[in-house]
Amino acid sequence: MTLTLRRRPSHEYTIAAPKLHDPRVEALLACFAAPAGERTPPRVLLVAAHPDDETMGPGGMLPRLAGTIELLHVTDGAPRHRRLWGRNEHRTWDEYAAARRGELVRALSVAGIDPARAHRLGVMDAEASLDMAALARAVREAIDRFRPDVVMAHPYEGGHTDHDAVAFAAHAACRLLARDGAAAPALVEFTSYHNLRGERVYNRFLPWDGAPVTEVTLTPAERDRKRRMFDCYPTQHGVLRDAPVRHERYRPAPRYDFGSAPHAGRLRYELYPQGMKGREWRALALQALRDLGLPRFY
Repeated sequence: MTLTLRRRPSHEYTIAAPKLHDPRVEALLACFAAPAGERTPPRVLLVAAHPDDETMGPGGMLPRLAGTIELLHVTDGAPRHRRLWGRNEHRTWDEYAAARRGELVRALSVAGIDPARAHRLGVMDAEASLDMAALARAVREAIDRFRPDVVMAHPYEGGHTDHDAVAFAAHAACRLLARDGAAAPALVEFTSYHNLRGERVYNRFLPWDGAPVTEVTLTPAERDRKRRMFDCYPTQHGVLRDAPVRHERYRPAPRYDFGSAPHAGRLRYELYPQGMKGREWRALALQALRDLGLPRFY
């Protein structure tokens, strides 16, 4: 395995640099850099929007965290409306949600992770952004319960409303802890996807000045395992089939302004029929900050 530290070019939407050289982040990345089993990883809480996000992003490194990770999936991966279920033969929402849970259990088994470490909030898929204040409080409760050194979460990139809601909730939860005088974990991001000229871009972050990206090159065995984890998600074949498996990328989470668009132009979720508009999502985020008593900037 090789690790490459890359600094991305400046981006017009940056507002502040994250805290760099956090020893907890360095411990996590050192675990990824060393041969498997040589480093003891820090305690990690991985917060993901849907079953399969934990595989698409950090799936190659999950086996290294098997003894110290807890996973929190915000949704069951089953949208309310049948038209959003893709091509499948499930007759009811409960049946589809159970299938998504079964896919997750099988993928975690491939990674060597006890499914008992996978927890659910039970928010409806595609609706995580509708009450981001409650979501932030739930993530804070999970942090209080599991006491992680590092929280791993999605970046704020406009790819999926649920991904962005998780990014918001992770940041807001840490800000609530800090406001109340409690120790907050370090925040690390794994890649998801975003829009570039109408195409879905996987496995690369939007550029952010001052947020160094760590690129992990997976070994052949790790790539094979990640592909087998993908195979555990037949309902998500349309999303995962184009996702690369050669590299994974991580970075300390930048300090986002959730009231501003993550990039110029149309967001990925705005390309879908009846999809939420970015201005609607940002209004919900700003309302959640008011409900939580947090300022827009930090």
